[in-house]
Amino acid sequence: MITIDSLTVRYGPQTVLDNLTMHLSERSVHGLVGVNGAGKTTLFDTFFGLVTPDSGSITRSGHPLRRSEIAYLESETFFYDGMTGRDLLDLTAHYNPSSDPAVYVRVFGLPVDRPVAGWSAGMKRKLALTVTLMQQKPLLLLDEPFNGLDMESLHAARQLILRRREAGATVIVSSHLLETLSPLCDDIHLLDNGRIATVYRREEYPRAANELEELFHRHYLIRLSDKPS
Repeated sequence: MITIDSLTVRYGPQTVLDNLTMHLSERSVHGLVGVNGAGKTTLFDTFFGLVTPDSGSITRSGHPLRRSEIAYLESETFFYDGMTGRDLLDLTAHYNPSSDPAVYVRVFGLPVDRPVAGWSAGMKRKLALTVTLMQQKPLLLLDEPFNGLDMESLHAARQLILRRREAGATVIVSSHLLETLSPLCDDIHLLDNGRIATVYRREEYPRAANELEELFHRHYLIRLSDKPS
């Protein structure tokens, strides 16, 4: 079990995560949804140790979670100039010898011998996802992994994530869109106002769609009312 206990993160006067608590079963895929600015990326950064919380803890099986246990796909992708896809895949495979990059190359159609700098945004995203999934870590954090993917690649990405779950990994994946998560996730957590407002199980996903639509509409109305005249 991965436990987030009373986690609070502040940026100056702004509280981004407010006494947040989650209990995540292992060997599962957990979805995380919320409006822009809800704190999804801050939560992932705190998991990975890039942000130090003001209070609270994250543990796995009762022990503090270590960065060495995590593979993290950040929302923004960066690659060094001159590096080819094969360079990066070979490096990842060197440190994760049980991973087979050929599977991902075939499924995603990666042009591995071309410099990554010339790849499209969608191809770069597929490469970044590949490198993350290849890492043999017990916990995978995927922040908006489907951005820029076409429908065929989205289906392939979901199947590859499920393969990692079947191999024993725990996956937390965020998205703005419920429909990208519902075929994939064992449960979906709604992050709102710095806390987990609701946890939806599979049988509750139809209700989740309606409730999230109402939430997003409320946020839209609030922002519209704050717009300068």
